[in-house]
Amino acid sequence: MTSKNEEGELIAGGGVWYAIGDARNMEFRLPGHLQHTAFNAETAAALLTIQRTHPGTPLNIYCAKESVRKTVIKKLSDMEDRAKTWFRTAEDAETSSDKAGYAGAAQLAQEGCRRPMPDQVSTVVPPEMVLKGLKLSKLTQALAYAAIKETKEIPFRRATDNRVKQVQLATKQNFNRLPAPPEIWKSIRHKDFTRQTRNFLWKSMHDAHHIGKFWKHIPECGDREICQFCGETEDLEHIVLKCNRPGQQQVWELAKELWLKKHSMWPNLSIGAILGCGLASITNEKGHHLPGASRFYRILISESLFIIWKIRNDCVIGNGGVPLPVNEIRNKWLFTMNQRLDLDRVLSNRLKYGAVSIRPLLVLQTWASTLKNEVELPQNWLIGPRVLVGIEPNQPSATPPRRRGRNR
Repeated sequence: MTSKNEEGELIAGGGVWYAIGDARNMEFRLPGHLQHTAFNAETAAALLTIQRTHPGTPLNIYCAKESVRKTVIKKLSDMEDRAKTWFRTAEDAETSSDKAGYAGAAQLAQEGCRRPMPDQVSTVVPPEMVLKGLKLSKLTQALAYAAIKETKEIPFRRATDNRVKQVQLATKQNFNRLPAPPEIWKSIRHKDFTRQTRNFLWKSMHDAHHIGKFWKHIPECGDREICQFCGETEDLEHIVLKCNRPGQQQVWELAKELWLKKHSMWPNLSIGAILGCGLASITNEKGHHLPGASRFYRILISESLFIIWKIRNDCVIGNGGVPLPVNEIRNKWLFTMNQRLDLDRVLSNRLKYGAVSIRPLLVLQTWASTLKNEVELPQNWLIGPRVLVGIEPNQPSATPPRRRGRNR
């Protein structure tokens, strides 16, 4: 029960009712350190009831709010290991005594709201109720792995810390918000990324690729530290944004061209902005979030990043340092983007079969304004002939990227 006093302060009180004339009947007012809500008042009433009842006694607790029952059952399901306790709503009351009990508890709650001083509600868990470890009957490999991880201290890596700070700075500049490190690590596992891209982003955040300074102290491999084309240290930022070798510049020009068909703002690209593309939140002029544009941005930036990496490896490993032709670079990028478009169409059509899928409306919003001959397409182009992005390939036609072994 909640009410306001003369000063407008919100007050919450609760009541516990057992029977007419029962000495255990009580009313109380929530202490100041607890948030004064009806939910908290009912939860406190249930706690007081459990604390005053012998552990082996079967117990029925009637609550007005369904949320109390759901919360307790979900979070304290192991209570039944010690005693049988049922949480029910007022609608479940069958006997006249149960109904009278609920009415009596409500009356006591009103009286609790009128009390001048709050009561003390002990939230201390009795030592005999504190369970340590995990139940073997409930133990899974995932729980065991999580428990082992909690016991290990995460080592500090300067390179990783620098990457996190770069992502935070770029996100602040482009989207005017400062993400916390857990949010950054969650973003690189975004469902809009392919599995290969997620793995690549994870290694990139740790600066764990075998490039640049990795080769500096390895005998007979020191020359690999330097870019064969530019003569500078070949770190990830150099490969993705600065290298003069054909690849990165052409890919970002294509990405910008396709993006500007959909949105007027092209962000300032930096290594932090690229690795933090999973944090993108694109808005319109009124500041409203655009889920389709945000998703397209994540796909565009992540796929462009990964294909630059693959083009670099094709050049260094496959062609002995000879750059790929510009036409081939363009066609590789177009092939990749059209592959993602085709994948979205397939997944959107799986919805009716209950398989892993994407909402059709989100797919339509994602690729809107980026398609070839879009004005001639039907409103729902997810079903029908193949649809392509709105940039023409150069001849020869785009071909699938060659399969290679594990990248360096």
